[in-house]
Amino acid sequence: MFLKRINQKVLIDSKEQSINNKEMEENNKINILGCVPILLNVLFELAEESRGIKSFLVLKNIPIETCDLFDPLDHWKIEFSNYFESKRDFNENESFALSVVGTKSKKKVFDYFKEKIKMDNKQFINLIHPTSYISKSVKLNYGIQLEPLSTIAACTTIGFGVNIKRNCNIGHHCEINDFVTINPGVTMSSFVKIKENTMIGSGASIKDNITIGRNTIIGVGSVVVKDIPDDCIAFGNPCVIQKKNSEKGK
Repeated sequence: MFLKRINQKVLIDSKEQSINNKEMEENNKINILGCVPILLNVLFELAEESRGIKSFLVLKNIPIETCDLFDPLDHWKIEFSNYFESKRDFNENESFALSVVGTKSKKKVFDYFKEKIKMDNKQFINLIHPTSYISKSVKLNYGIQLEPLSTIAACTTIGFGVNIKRNCNIGHHCEINDFVTINPGVTMSSFVKIKENTMIGSGASIKDNITIGRNTIIGVGSVVVKDIPDDCIAFGNPCVIQKKNSEKGK
């Protein structure tokens, strides 16, 4: 199921639902799944700037501690909880977001929590920075994080749990599958397909009509001029396969 942005409305299975203040008020808190300390500031600021969210519950699936690289703002209300010790029940009205990247980690954390909490994909809200532009014909799934100053052109499809970092340019008629991460400054021409669990490195350029396989990593600054298969690490100008990717999205 995809959401489609049309002006200030959302189209879900051809039924329009206006976004109103009441819905925004109900989403004034978000549950964060996974804990990567260096990502928390980026995620929290995106949540506040896109939806006015200032209250966060971070559910850790592993006993990781925050560090000096996490610098919370004074007005944020933050609670950290080890899921193994938490007795809390979650209801269908609560919102979630992922704080993980990587060709394997993001889907693994999602699958772990989905089994434990029994949440629905629809509960993963889209965090879209107001300085980014999305064409009216773009189709969006759930759980998308779109950072500042990025552009998504017409007739492109964005899958579940996709991260698009700042200053990216996604061309028309592209297909970005589930759990893809596109790092800052990526330029993607038209009719590009990125398959599941793949990561595109910062500053990479991808020519039109290219397909990049699932569980693949494209290195920083690469220029992709031909298709790249599943389960590999590739980089360079032109981008070529360097080795197999051991981080398969199992």
